[in-house]
Amino acid sequence: MSARKKKLIFIQTSLLIVAILLLYIFYYKESLDDKSIEETKIENKKIEQLSESNFFENVEYKGIDASGNRYLLKSQIASFDNEKPELVNMEGMKAIFYFKDGTILQVSGKKGVYNNKTNDMKFRKEVKVTQADNQIKADNLDYFNSKGLINIYGEVEGKSLDGNFTSDILNINIDNQSVDFLMNNNNQVKINFKKWKKVLG
Repeated sequence: MSARKKKLIFIQTSLLIVAILLLYIFYYKESLDDKSIEETKIENKKIEQLSESNFFENVEYKGIDASGNRYLLKSQIASFDNEKPELVNMEGMKAIFYFKDGTILQVSGKKGVYNNKTNDMKFRKEVKVTQADNQIKADNLDYFNSKGLINIYGEVEGKSLDGNFTSDILNINIDNQSVDFLMNNNNQVKINFKKWKKVLG
């Protein structure tokens, strides 16, 4: 083989190696850039979601109501209202009231709102009230701390040791332990129990 051919082969081989190296560098850099951009997008998205959602898991509040009864409020997921920071939106909401006479009342709902200033609570959707072997189911329950009132309404159904009952509205006065049943179709109809524990235990 002549020196000229050897030189030509050397040049061609060198050019091929250079071309391969350039292609490798180009695609490798592009891949790194794409990966870096994608990771940056994902990270920014996570940060944006956290800052916008303001979600917290397994939130717990403890306190004493206006009547001197202890309560424990739990939520699987909670978020604060940006415009009204005293309002806490909750999902998987559950409260336990420990009354001074020893009665324990449990209330749960799929979602609701807690006011961390007034300690008022609103339970919504598949609300359940339990005391010992007695139970009440309804669509909604409002607990007014300052008034010492529990307002249960919307398809109210109760099961107690004394029997079953249905009502549109059920109002419980915590202070004097009275219970009022109201029907929407006739506001004059009202059943009053002297002791609300006849309904809840």
